[in-house]
Amino acid sequence: MTPLPANYKTDALARLKSAIQAIQQSQPTPQGLEELYRDCEGLCLHKFGSDIYAMAKAELEAYASQRLGEIGRQPDASVLGLTTQFWADYTQQLDMIKCVFLYLDRTYVLQSANVASLWSMGLSVVRQCLVDTDMKSKLVRLILGEVAKERDGKSADQASLQSLIQMLVDLGLYSQFFMPSLIDATREYYSRESRRLVGSLVAIQPAEEPRPDTPASAMSVPQYLAHVKLRIDEETQRATRYLSANSKAPLLSVVMTQLIEKHAERLLMASFDTMADAFMLADLANLYSLLTSVGKIESLKRYWATYIKKVGILLVQVPELDVSLVSELLGLKRRLDDIMKSAFQSNNILAHALRDSFESFVNTRRNKPAQLTAKFIDQCMRSGNKSATDEDIDSLLDRVVVLFRFINDKDLFEAYYKRDLAKRLLYNKSVSIDTERSMVQKLRIEYGLGYTKRLEGMLRDMDVSSGLDGKFTNLQQAQETRGIDFHATILTQAFWPTYEPLPLVIPREVELAQEQFIQFYNEKHNGRKLFWQPNLGTCLLKVTFDEGVKELSLTIMQGTVLLLFSE
Repeated sequence: MTPLPANYKTDALARLKSAIQAIQQSQPTPQGLEELYRDCEGLCLHKFGSDIYAMAKAELEAYASQRLGEIGRQPDASVLGLTTQFWADYTQQLDMIKCVFLYLDRTYVLQSANVASLWSMGLSVVRQCLVDTDMKSKLVRLILGEVAKERDGKSADQASLQSLIQMLVDLGLYSQFFMPSLIDATREYYSRESRRLVGSLVAIQPAEEPRPDTPASAMSVPQYLAHVKLRIDEETQRATRYLSANSKAPLLSVVMTQLIEKHAERLLMASFDTMADAFMLADLANLYSLLTSVGKIESLKRYWATYIKKVGILLVQVPELDVSLVSELLGLKRRLDDIMKSAFQSNNILAHALRDSFESFVNTRRNKPAQLTAKFIDQCMRSGNKSATDEDIDSLLDRVVVLFRFINDKDLFEAYYKRDLAKRLLYNKSVSIDTERSMVQKLRIEYGLGYTKRLEGMLRDMDVSSGLDGKFTNLQQAQETRGIDFHATILTQAFWPTYEPLPLVIPREVELAQEQFIQFYNEKHNGRKLFWQPNLGTCLLKVTFDEGVKELSLTIMQGTVLLLFSE
């Protein structure tokens, strides 16, 4: 290697030093960049890399210390703007200095352990200057002040804040120093705000718009919830615009803790029943989303269950409402289901609470719900119900079956239902046999064949009797033995309700038709014995009045008594 000229090291270091100072002063360098690059290369080749590195570090430290010291002595109103300008200048200068000393980075730095690159060393210089002085604390305090101003609705220089936050991130100061202070300041800010707003909550007004006029105004709970959602959006945007990305989660956690979690009980107590009564789905959805995000689903479940029981008992425990109780319960169930679906996102925990609470209050009046539900179905299934289509009836029955699930006295319901079904079938009062089958099938799906076996047997008896009746009528016509129109229904005793026999002397014409049917039946079913229940039958009589002939639909007993007058 060619020996260096005398004073070469000193002169070369002086030229490089002058170049750094010129760059820092935004002045042209005394030498061209190519000449400076060769000076750096020559010194590195002769093992003077450490000297260059130490000189560059000393110059950067002196410059950063001077500039930051001057900024620190300025009024607070100027500090953030001056620091933003300093950081922009410094990083631009450091980038140019790095180009001059590129050979140093590629040789000495790479070959030396624990020696940072020129860029990293330049950042650490500023970091140390901030840490060793009160500038770090001042910057943190002033940045938090700007954040607080923005939270109060005032304008802030977001571009400068973004630059300063990025500086703290680049210097490794954000997570260690700024983030804890940001979280503490956020906690204190929203703690004060929540105490003020929750402490002055007002009653929910009819048809109110759930939007606060200003954060300082008195709010109802729906307005407060809307305000919280607004705060969440603001903090999310703030984290996106100029805070570090890893700030979002802890910031939102603090906001939710202070605004919702700490006041969950008060918010529920002050509003839940009113919002549920008024069917305020959007506000209930806000309440649900906010409470679940802070793990307060159990608190919501408790108020939900209490509300359901309270409203339900007001219906069930009033005998005057019995005539419309099932309709009211169906309406309540539909409304609660709508709240579950639209506001509570069909949450499983709240759905279980709905089922348990509904079952609890429905059965507070023992036996009555089973009786009234069976009666309601009977009214729906009677042929006199002309106001509803088959689709309407089927939909209504689906809802009734859901209600039936909550009734504990299912055996009692089956007894009432079987009694009413028998009347509809025997007196030909059913809206349609297909609808009857559909309802029994719904019950079978819910509780199995064992529960509906007798009901299905009743329907089967009607089908068999219809077939026998047709054959008997055809036989009478063929033999020309038909007197009166006689129709018999064969009931399997095990399926149908128990009826006391009626000792009735029937008219001779009916008795002859009855004997004909017995003979016809025995020919097809030898060994079976028929027991007649005239009290379950009906008859159609033609009666001549002064105004003309009228047809009367009567029970067998009524018809028998009336015929006595014709004699």
